[in-house]
Amino acid sequence: LAMLALRIGAACADDHRWPYMRRLISISLAVMLVMSLAATADAATVKRTWNARLGTAAANGTAVLQAYVEGTGKLAMALKGLRANTSYNLEIRSGSCTNLGTLRATLFAVPVSATGTVDTYRNVPGTKMAAIWKAARAGAIVLRIGTGALAKCGTLAFAVATRVVISKLSIDLAIIRGPSGYPPCNVAMYMPELAQPREPGVTMVYSHARTGMFLPLLTRSKSNNGASLLGMPVKVYTSDRRLSTYKIIEVRRHVRSIQSALTVTGERLWLYTSEGPTAAYPKLVVVAKRVSTTTTTDAASHPRARPVSC
Repeated sequence: LAMLALRIGAACADDHRWPYMRRLISISLAVMLVMSLAATADAATVKRTWNARLGTAAANGTAVLQAYVEGTGKLAMALKGLRANTSYNLEIRSGSCTNLGTLRATLFAVPVSATGTVDTYRNVPGTKMAAIWKAARAGAIVLRIGTGALAKCGTLAFAVATRVVISKLSIDLAIIRGPSGYPPCNVAMYMPELAQPREPGVTMVYSHARTGMFLPLLTRSKSNNGASLLGMPVKVYTSDRRLSTYKIIEVRRHVRSIQSALTVTGERLWLYTSEGPTAAYPKLVVVAKRVSTTTTTDAASHPRARPVSC
């Protein structure tokens, strides 16, 4: 793993090797996942929660898939409107319910009651969760139960970062999923291979060090090693109408490798940008700790993103 240096040079600089860097991240994560399956971490620690609404407006109920830090998972279902006294097979697929992709994991069969309902939960072994994680990091995944005319489907969705605000620096950017190619301007991006706010691990939000983006972070970091940034509040909104407030606790300048992001077990936010216009320049990492989370409005947590090529 030490040889698989996690370098994200193109995240915020004019480095056109970004697809290569993303492959390195995926390889590193795969190695870490294999290692985690052998670990003895607390299974009660939830790493991510996906929610699915099956049928139009959840006409066929809901399902919740939880992934634990140590590698296993649990699927809980409260389903209705199914064919009575029938066994339904469960699948996790990539893609969408209208355009099903590759089968990623076949789970278990669940018996439907005489009233057409299912109310149960089952554990998901680590090998199945590894396949689910791999698909989820690449794109959307769905839960599909039954086949043919009996089939019901729902997208397995989870809360993602949608907006970052640092009022003292006049930073207010919509956050989008980080692309596999060169990052656009006028937005911030989250690293899909890593964590999301309120999940254990590192949530990495990055943007170019340009006017209207993360340039104020770089400018402040050059004075007294960024001392004026310490203690500054950072607000991150998520798609589930939550607002998490963080406090900056560390400024790391001239960073050449951020492989340590893969080994952080506590919850942290990393704001990431470049210290120069090419990959030859080191990077800036601003570390923040979450201090509170409150509810917010749908409008505040869903700003319109306007990414442009740069």
